[in-house]
Amino acid sequence: MKTNDKIRQDNARKLRDSTGGNKSFSMLLDREATQISRIIGKNPTKKIGDDLARHIEKCFSLPVGWLDKEHLATDTATFQDISTINFEIRMIPIISWVQAGAWTEINHTEVDLSLTEKYSCPIPCGKMTYILRVIGDSMIDEYKPGDMIFVDPEVAPVHGDDVVALCIDSSEATFKRLVEDSGKKYLKALNKNWPEQYIKINGNCSIIGTVIFSGKPRRYKR
Repeated sequence: MKTNDKIRQDNARKLRDSTGGNKSFSMLLDREATQISRIIGKNPTKKIGDDLARHIEKCFSLPVGWLDKEHLATDTATFQDISTINFEIRMIPIISWVQAGAWTEINHTEVDLSLTEKYSCPIPCGKMTYILRVIGDSMIDEYKPGDMIFVDPEVAPVHGDDVVALCIDSSEATFKRLVEDSGKKYLKALNKNWPEQYIKINGNCSIIGTVIFSGKPRRYKR
């Protein structure tokens, strides 16, 4: 009979394999690849603790306790298996928040991005996808200043998505969570202490991109 530690390890490996390997798995969890290797590598030296188990489930939109139960092969398809998708790995440019506000209005293919810092997107994304570095504390509960968010203007946002929006009184884009309630839409700041936690969408702003992935560089040249 498998121990709980072994069940967690096997399930985590299935999730890891679905993303294409340790590197993409660690990026999705926002953890170091060396940490992932220690818990689910060929010769693991660490166990998956409760906090990490719940974090893994959250990152894959799985129910609490999923990692602690054995699953049939057909039961593991509760998340998207991106390892079977044939997609082009794109190098995505980091742009400014002001540039993001005009990104859909300009022909981005004509913008000189030769000197712009770029990172590969580990999941499928559109040609117009760009990266923003988080600034400010409005989304501090889940995003810290400096974190990178990959934004795809071609992905239609739905309730609960984190989005980039442009308000009519600003030339700079803003970053919030889309919330729908009783047929009305709002932009929500995750920081409960934010002065204006909710902004009602009533023609005063437009959503210009959906966050499809987030992460942070551990080391990079300045």
